[in-house]
Amino acid sequence: MSDWKEGKRKEVIDGILSYFEKRKEDDPEMTLKQIDQELDSQFFRLGNDWTGRGIVMDTVINATIEALEIVRSHCLERLEEKQSNSSLKEKQNET
Repeated sequence: MSDWKEGKRKEVIDGILSYFEKRKEDDPEMTLKQIDQELDSQFFRLGNDWTGRGIVMDTVINATIEALEIVRSHCLERLEEKQSNSSLKEKQNET
């Protein structure tokens, strides 16, 4: 991958991860819904290239999808962790 392309990819991914950092911890369920909607939009954009958007926008869209998938994964992990903690508390309260 060329230097500018890797630099642009890293810039986009870092920006998206930074934007969602606090949100995914505070409200992973709502963030997951937002991420899923945005992924649908980005996949639509990726497939809708009848005018030929070029390598720069292809790079941005692909990096955006990559970053959103990372955030989605973190949200799912956080939700699983919350559910596990909730189940553990319920078991402790039963005893």
